[in-house]
Amino acid sequence: MRLILFLILSCCLSCGKTPPPPKRSYPVQLGKTVQKTVPLFIEALGHVEPIITVQVRSRIEGELMEVYFTEGQEVKKDDLLFTIDPRPYEASLKNAKGALEQAMANLALAEEKVKRYAQLTRDEYYSQIDYESLQASYASNMAAVQQAEANVDSAALNLEYCWIYAPINGLSGILQIDKGNLVSADGPQQLITLNQMAPIYVTFSIPEIDLYKVRKAHSKGGLKTLACFESFATEMFEGKLQMFDNMVDSQTGMINLRAVYENADRSLWPGQFVRIRLITGEQQNAVLIPYTAIQQTQTGPIVYAVKEGNTVEIRKVELGQREDENVIILKGLNSDETIVVEGQLNLYEGASIFVPSGGAQ
Repeated sequence: MRLILFLILSCCLSCGKTPPPPKRSYPVQLGKTVQKTVPLFIEALGHVEPIITVQVRSRIEGELMEVYFTEGQEVKKDDLLFTIDPRPYEASLKNAKGALEQAMANLALAEEKVKRYAQLTRDEYYSQIDYESLQASYASNMAAVQQAEANVDSAALNLEYCWIYAPINGLSGILQIDKGNLVSADGPQQLITLNQMAPIYVTFSIPEIDLYKVRKAHSKGGLKTLACFESFATEMFEGKLQMFDNMVDSQTGMINLRAVYENADRSLWPGQFVRIRLITGEQQNAVLIPYTAIQQTQTGPIVYAVKEGNTVEIRKVELGQREDENVIILKGLNSDETIVVEGQLNLYEGASIFVPSGGAQ
């Protein structure tokens, strides 16, 4: 054997040639192009906002006697929330009612005098000027009765304000004033804030260049919006586009849009930021590949496609919309082609490849 190798080497040296080195192969991971219908969308950052938010304040002054809910509890419309000490207002109502009764008695007396002296005045047994004075007294007492009635209504209304009810269905926040404290009438500090949780708004912005396309698609029957916190693949909430703002922001070139989500499970929380996808249509027979297969070069994006004999060729591609971990290929690849998705660093046109044991293909 050694003699044979020596003879071969001697022959090569005598001919002035060396044997070519074996062609190197590079380890890679492979994937397939997939063809399917995919949604077309505009992605944005959205802000969750309650449809209705109410800062509950007291309309009267008094001691906060009772709190009928726990912080963070969802309350129903007309649920009793607070009681303010009603005793001063009960006393005010009694006083107003007493004043009304006195005014009504004075009015009855003035009315009787007007009736009694009317005939005497006509018969000239009573002076006209004195009779006009009686009529003025009657009118004054009538005004006093009306004022007393208004005072009764005001006192009754203040007494009603001693019991504060929920104006909406909503989630209560942190209690701002504890039981036993004195609250002021229409003070700057609210007692509690209520936020409507379901349904709920998400507001987001899109570039003005997309406005015409979105409005045109919306006019055909409304647009669906999707929301997630991190990944649309693991969590997704579906809503509906509700409205466009009435003006594009001239400084940013963006326009605000608002979507509505049912939020029955309370997953979306007021104040949160979420990822939004506004679905504008769909693309039939789109070719998708993993985004990791794309290599950016000075001449544009390329993909290494696998040929027979485990070699690769460079394909220039035109990229479409990103679909999570995948990307749509508009030109350059067809359905069911094998491509390199990992290990492109050392590859070149015609390079040999192999998939390591246990590697995906």
